[in-house]
Amino acid sequence: MIGRARLVTLHHALLGGSRTASEEIATALMKPLTVELCRSFEALDQGLVSDGVTDAILEYVTNPRSFDDTRGVPLDRFLRKNAWRNIANIVRGEVRRQRREQTAATMVSLVELHPAVGNDLQDELARRIAQHQRELTALPGDIEKQIQRLRHSGERRTGEFAKVLGIAHLPASEQRREVKRAKDRIDKILCRKLK
Repeated sequence: MIGRARLVTLHHALLGGSRTASEEIATALMKPLTVELCRSFEALDQGLVSDGVTDAILEYVTNPRSFDDTRGVPLDRFLRKNAWRNIANIVRGEVRRQRREQTAATMVSLVELHPAVGNDLQDELARRIAQHQRELTALPGDIEKQIQRLRHSGERRTGEFAKVLGIAHLPASEQRREVKRAKDRIDKILCRKLK
């Protein structure tokens, strides 16, 4: 791994528009960060860890202003923290997916064993679909409807909501704040219109 002074130089070169700085940063940090984080996430597939590190580096080189070298945190530690967060989000998403699959399998088993339960589940599903449709109808714009669809699909990644809002270029903290603000606004609209 290259020294921290070199990383600071590369960071400033990247801010200045250098075309090669991003490649040198990625080449220097990808493997060491992946190896280091594989130790923290021993039970995980190395590919998932590598994905988290890759995403952190890509987020940074796309928006190098997200890193402030005057705060005393070295670039490699900044990227490690962001990669750790990305990996944790991937793990949480995988856990949620597995739970949904288990729940679906359990429901199918219940329906097969008890047809009356199947009718109750169909009624509940119809009720939820109708509620979702009422919510979408109550929302004023396409962006609000897209956000609500993401919420109903179980999406929790801030980045996906940020894309819909057109703020994916902002730093992660600003994205989280704006996404929360948008969700709160939607909740207030629905509360007011669907009382």
